[in-house]
Amino acid sequence: MIGLASWLILPVVTTIFRETYPVTDTWVMPAIGTVRIDAAAVLNVLCVWLWRERSVLNVIALGVTVPLALVFVVGEGLGDA
Repeated sequence: MIGLASWLILPVVTTIFRETYPVTDTWVMPAIGTVRIDAAAVLNVLCVWLWRERSVLNVIALGVTVPLALVFVVGEGLGDA
């Protein structure tokens, strides 16, 4: 959930600190968000399939983070082309 929340928090950070830290207005913020959502997706896949965690929350998180991670990776890849 932290990976998904970062897509809401990072634009706010960029808006607030744009003048103080110009690096927040570059490729850094989308890269941080993409890495965090990908890490969450990998962790959810490991929890559900490798470590056999079958709680409802893990399965829901898996169903949310893996498709979003794929969308963000493909989107960021196509955005740089």
